[in-house]
Amino acid sequence: MIRCLEKSLTITDTDLKTWELANKPIIYSKLVDRLLDADAAVVVLNLLPNWVQTSDHSNNPIKNLIRQHSDRLVLVLPTSSATQPYPTEWRSYEYFLPFSDKSKPLFPPQSILGFAEYEPEAKDPQSYSSTARQASLSGQFILSRNLERIQTLDSAALLALKKFKPQKQAPQIPQTPIQIHFWGATGTFPTLEARSLLNNNSSIPQIRNKIVLVGFSDTNNPDAFAIRSPVGELMPAVELQANLLASLLTKSFDQIVPLWLQNVVIVLGGILISKWVFWGKLNKRARRKYWYWLYPVFGLSVFGIFSFWLFGQGWILSITLPLFTWTATGLSVFVSLLLGVQRDLINQQQCEIDRLHSIEQTAAISQAKKMLNRLAADIHEGPLQKLKLIMDRLEILQFNGTASNLDPILDELENLGHHLRQKLNQTRAITLEITPELKAGLDVGIKTKLQQLVDSGELTLRVIQHLEPLEEDEFNSLWLEAREDIYHFFCEAIHNVIYHAQPPHGKATQVKISLHQQDTRCTLTIENDSPQVDASVFERLATPARSASQMLRTNSGYGMKLMKIIASELPNGTFEPVALPEGGMRIQLAWNQSFNL
Repeated sequence: MIRCLEKSLTITDTDLKTWELANKPIIYSKLVDRLLDADAAVVVLNLLPNWVQTSDHSNNPIKNLIRQHSDRLVLVLPTSSATQPYPTEWRSYEYFLPFSDKSKPLFPPQSILGFAEYEPEAKDPQSYSSTARQASLSGQFILSRNLERIQTLDSAALLALKKFKPQKQAPQIPQTPIQIHFWGATGTFPTLEARSLLNNNSSIPQIRNKIVLVGFSDTNNPDAFAIRSPVGELMPAVELQANLLASLLTKSFDQIVPLWLQNVVIVLGGILISKWVFWGKLNKRARRKYWYWLYPVFGLSVFGIFSFWLFGQGWILSITLPLFTWTATGLSVFVSLLLGVQRDLINQQQCEIDRLHSIEQTAAISQAKKMLNRLAADIHEGPLQKLKLIMDRLEILQFNGTASNLDPILDELENLGHHLRQKLNQTRAITLEITPELKAGLDVGIKTKLQQLVDSGELTLRVIQHLEPLEEDEFNSLWLEAREDIYHFFCEAIHNVIYHAQPPHGKATQVKISLHQQDTRCTLTIENDSPQVDASVFERLATPARSASQMLRTNSGYGMKLMKIIASELPNGTFEPVALPEGGMRIQLAWNQSFNL
C-alpha cells in the first residue's frame, strides 16, 4: 500500500505471493523508483522482516536505492514503545544502510532510519498510552555492533516531515508523546494499487511533491502490525503512520500534560479532599449544611474547567487517575478518621469508666466507714449496755449472797450473744463496692429489690410502684454515697412492712412505693394499708431510749432509728412516719438533690 495525502498505492498479499522471495526486494525497489521518478517528495519505506539478507549477497537493491536517494527516503524501523527508560537495540536494519570501502556508513543512521512504535496490545488498546493512540517523536537506540553507542532517532513521520521541508526551520519537537489525531477510518487517505502502477508506465502526477508511505495493507498479516482504530476496525501500521504524519503536518495533535503537572494536580486535589473529609468528619454541624457539599462540586468544576482549558491549548490532562486517586484518598482518610475517632472514643470511655470506678470506690469506702461507725454505735448502745446491766445484776447477787434463779440471766446472755453475732455478720457483709443494682439508677435499684422480694416469697403484698428516674450525677462520690444510704433506708422501710404490716404480723393488703423529683426536691414514700399501727413506734422516734435493754426488747426501733440517722445526713433531709386516718402507715424521706463536692 502506498499512502500520500491525496492518493495511495496498495501492495496486497496477492501481489506478494506472485513475487518470488528473491525478487520481492527487487520489485519493491522498482516500485519505489517509479515513485521517485514521478517526483514524490519523500518516500517512507516499510519493509518485510524476511527481506533482510546476509552480507554474502553482493547486490542489495534496497541498499542501492538508499545510496542514490538518501535525502528522499525514510526507512521505517519497527520497535516497541520508545518511552521505555532504557535504549532499544536494533539489529536487522543495518544491512540496508550503505557503507563505504572503509566500512564506514555513508550517511548517519539517524538521517535514514525512523522508528515506528508497535506493541501487541495495540490490537485492543485500553489506555491513551497505547501505541495505537500515542506516539513518541524521538527515542534512544543502540547499534547491535556497538552496544555502548546510543543513537537518538526521530520517528519515521517526523523524519519524513523534516525531509519534506528541508528549507524551513525544523519543527519544534514535543518532549512528551503526542496523541494521534485520527482523520477517519481505514481508507480515508487515497490509495493506488501496486499492480496497476507496475504494469502502467504512464506518469503519476497525483504524487508529485507529496510524502508517500509504502507499506502492506493486509491486517491479517502479522508483518502489517495492525492496530485497533478508534472506530473499532483494524488498521495497518502504514495507515497509522499516515494519520500521525497528517497530524504533524497540520499540527492537529494533542499532548499529555507533563508528569510533574499531573502530580501537582493530584497532590493538590488530595490535600483539599483530605481537608474536606477531615473537616466534615469532626464537625457534624457542618455536614448538615448544604454549602458543605458544594465544596467538592466546586472543586470538580474547577478541575473540569482547567482540563477543558488545557485541551484547548493542545494538552490532555488525564481525568481517570486524579479522580481515582482522590476517591481513594478520601476513603482512606475517612476510614482512618473513623478508626481514630473510635479509638479516641474507646479511650475516652475507658477514662470515664476509670473515673467512675474511682468515684465509686471513694463512695464505697466512705459508706463502709459510715456503716462501721453505725455498727459500733449500735453495739455500744445495745449489747454492751445490756452486758453492763447483766454484770451489775451478777455483782448484786454475789454481794447479797442469796440463792437466785440464774436462768433469766443466762437467757439474756444468750440473747446478747445472738445479737452480737448479728452485728458481726453485718460487719462482714460490708464491702468496698457500690450496690450493683444501683448503678443503673436509684429507681432501678428499688425495682430490682422489690422484684427479688416478690420472687423469693418474702413480700406477699400487692405492690404498687410509681418510681421516676432522678437526675443523678454518676461522677459525684457524695451522691453515690448518699444513694447507698437512701437504698438502705428503703430496705429498712420495706422490711418493717414485711415484719409488722404483712400477714400474719399485720393485716395489710398492699404496699405503695413512690419516688419522684420536683426541681431539686426528691421524695421517697413507702405506704401500707394495715389497719393496726403500733403507736409506740412513733413514741420511740420522738423519745430517746432510756436503756439498751429497752432497745433490745423492741427490735423495730433499730430500723426506725437508722432511717432517722440517714435522713439527718442528707441535704435538707426529712423523715416523716405518718399514721394514716383510714389505717396504715406512710414512711416518707425527702431531700435536696444537691451534693456539692
